[in-house]
Amino acid sequence: MQSTLISTALTLARRGRAIFPCLPYGKRPATRRGLKDATTDLDTIRDWWRHEPLFNVAVATGAISGFFAIDIDGLDAEAGLRKLERELGELPATVEVITARGRHIYFKMPNSPVPNSAGKIAIGIDVRGDGGYVLAPRSIHPSGRVYTWSVDTSSTIATAPDWLLARVVRPRAADIMLAPCSDWRALANGDVEEGQRDITVTRLCGHFLRHFIDPFITLEILQLWNKAHCRPPLPQHDIERIVASIAGKEIHRRYGHGGH
Repeated sequence: MQSTLISTALTLARRGRAIFPCLPYGKRPATRRGLKDATTDLDTIRDWWRHEPLFNVAVATGAISGFFAIDIDGLDAEAGLRKLERELGELPATVEVITARGRHIYFKMPNSPVPNSAGKIAIGIDVRGDGGYVLAPRSIHPSGRVYTWSVDTSSTIATAPDWLLARVVRPRAADIMLAPCSDWRALANGDVEEGQRDITVTRLCGHFLRHFIDPFITLEILQLWNKAHCRPPLPQHDIERIVASIAGKEIHRRYGHGGH
């Protein structure tokens, strides 16, 4: 187990994943700065595990490591995910880790930030993105269960489907307000394939609402744009969902919790 833990840490670091140690049999960081100490420097990693060979291996998620993780925690969470897949489409084969109560599903980071969240996708399904971390195999859960790589899935990290990205991505403020007009014209005039449809609709919706276009007019514009430029078009209820979500966030941004 000792050699396996340091071997895993070094292998992941060589693949560009930022690593730091957690206390043996636990999830608490073992260094003073915790997640902020995450690194791909092999000498630093060797020093950590030379000090304590049983440190668990933590991987910083988000842009620093190039992936985010969906944490499926328990049977209810699995049932919620299956329901979403029936309605919206199955998740692609990707890298998965078997945990003490469920699994971690890895996806490539998109161009926009992915914040950490709990229950946003469905009950029991959490997101570990920028500013988060997950334990890697063969770390040991406090229950004594050992994290393991799933052998029934892919050996490469896949791109998340549109419907999942729509639920986890936070559009960049710069994408909405600071991009030049030429960028928006190119975005609006180009065709969009699967994998980018939800993100593109979300960006356009945010752009319209930040410029005080009425949400109902925004919805009508995006429904027409979707039919003309998305390949294939998103279902109408997805456009409605995106506009409702972004409109709610825009109202919160303008007026805050106590706005009138």
